[in-house]
Amino acid sequence: MTDEQNELRQINWTEVFSFTHIFKSFKMAIHPSKLVLALAAVVTVFCAGWVMDGFWSLADSKVYPNEISDYFTKAPDQFDKDKESWQDSRQDRAAALLIQAEQQKYSLNTFRFKLPSGYLQTGFGQAVTEANQGIQAPTRSLDDLKNKDLGELLDDAEELFDDEIDRSQDLLDKAEDKAEEEIKKIDDKAQRKKANKLFGEHCKLADQKITERRVEFARAIKAVRGETIFVSLMDYQQQCLGNAILAVRYGNIFGGLREYRQKRTAKAIPAQAVELPQAPAVPAPVPANERAGFLYWVLLAVHGIGWLVCQHWVYALLFLVICLAVIAVFGGAIHRIAALHFAREEKISIGQALKFSLSKFLSFFTAPLIPLVFIILLGLLLAVGGLIGSIPYFGTILMGLLFILAIGVGLLIAFLSIGLVAGFPLMYPTIAVEGSDSFDAISRSFSYVFSRPWRAGLYGLVSLVYGVITYLFVRFFAFLALAATHCFVSLGVCGYGDRLHADADKLDVMWQAPTFDRLFGPFNWEAMGGAMPLGAWLIGLWVFLVAATVFAYLLSYAASSTTTIYYLLRKKVDATDLDDVYVEEEEEPLETPAEEGLEETEEKPSEEQEGPADKE
Repeated sequence: MTDEQNELRQINWTEVFSFTHIFKSFKMAIHPSKLVLALAAVVTVFCAGWVMDGFWSLADSKVYPNEISDYFTKAPDQFDKDKESWQDSRQDRAAALLIQAEQQKYSLNTFRFKLPSGYLQTGFGQAVTEANQGIQAPTRSLDDLKNKDLGELLDDAEELFDDEIDRSQDLLDKAEDKAEEEIKKIDDKAQRKKANKLFGEHCKLADQKITERRVEFARAIKAVRGETIFVSLMDYQQQCLGNAILAVRYGNIFGGLREYRQKRTAKAIPAQAVELPQAPAVPAPVPANERAGFLYWVLLAVHGIGWLVCQHWVYALLFLVICLAVIAVFGGAIHRIAALHFAREEKISIGQALKFSLSKFLSFFTAPLIPLVFIILLGLLLAVGGLIGSIPYFGTILMGLLFILAIGVGLLIAFLSIGLVAGFPLMYPTIAVEGSDSFDAISRSFSYVFSRPWRAGLYGLVSLVYGVITYLFVRFFAFLALAATHCFVSLGVCGYGDRLHADADKLDVMWQAPTFDRLFGPFNWEAMGGAMPLGAWLIGLWVFLVAATVFAYLLSYAASSTTTIYYLLRKKVDATDLDDVYVEEEEEPLETPAEEGLEETEEKPSEEQEGPADKE
């Protein structure tokens, strides 16, 4: 008897390697409904941040340059000292800017020395001398400006600087006329042609020097005035995000953690006591060969949040509430669409998804807050125990006896902290898939993470790597679209680019050519004139929406991948089918008695209709 041969015809890879389900997340994430909801969430958060910046600016709550980086790299006492020094020096620096702008308005030396030597510089110097005849420039000291507040000083300085630029432009026009007259007097034709060519280049350089002067003054004003809170935080987090993605792109996950620990240790020890290696620049872009990895930049991003909480806690609290509310509404809707998309290949409308998220708003909003509140309460309980230990003699003994309870509370805090950090991505999918409440979301997320930690970690790593790959593709797609738009539109635009550089045109002034690393901004406001700022603002609005859509993809992908991971972990832990999802029952119309009788008549055949075989 011959042995029977079994031939393997097909392998179900999704059953053998369950993590391959995560690869469906890209297709789920680019669904228009999810992208629209994610874009709405991004725009809402940005608008809220800008509005809050406006209110906080009324109280002159500003951030000095590199403040967030200094918060990480410097010791707390040194950081506080530098910040206080910046605050105390703002008044004097603003007064110095005003005095300097007042002097430069008449002398124009700063702009004059920027001009290339030749006919134009000579003619400009003569024009300045003629214009200043009979004019006595005011001389004021810092003591004369003590009664003016910071805002008034900066406004006056900007007004005087605008007068300086206008005066420079008028005298530059006169200098150009004088230079042309001098060139015409040259007898040699070849030399005259050469002088005309050089003069034209100098005129273009003069326009660029005016823009350069504007940029210098704008930077000086910004250094004194400071940056708003939300804009500073977003710039910092954007750089951390870009560097984190770059690290994953080169397979660098754990690099730089040793330098990070050394930097944290250095903050706790006086600088003169020990010399430790410096951590990489914060937050500068990191080349591929640098050691800073994904987790390093994630930790720096967390430090940015820590800076916000410690330095502007009221702002942080209000902003956290707004973000949680936005995520509860739009994020809950995205997770609901992803839940039905994965389980049933059904795609509900945006309205239906928002209806579901609004009905579960309280659950979505409180799910991450409940563990956080318990952590804070347990921390306060330990603080009360510390107060008891402060009692002389008996308090010290009592604290020693009961310290085992404090360690138990610390273990509970550690459990909640790990569960919150690792289980938070599963809380929203739980509510979206099961239609349950926040307590069920906390229970399931903690249970799945702690019962299958290695599997959850594997799913998270696959989702991270695949997400970076797809994000780079989406970003490249957006970059290609914007770059093509800029390239072809600029073919039909000419002129008015000399203020920026020799090869620039009007479009370059209004909107710089995008790069892969920076899709949106910065804008050359100092080189614009006429209606160009309004046009640039409108162009910037549309470009911002494109760039925000790229970021919205990250939110959509995060919702899709975490929902997929929830289904996979649920199947392993609870043995629940992947297509099991909560569906709201729709009310069916009530049937009238007449309709019920009609249905019975149609279902039960009459005796006349029954055949002989039926009767027998």
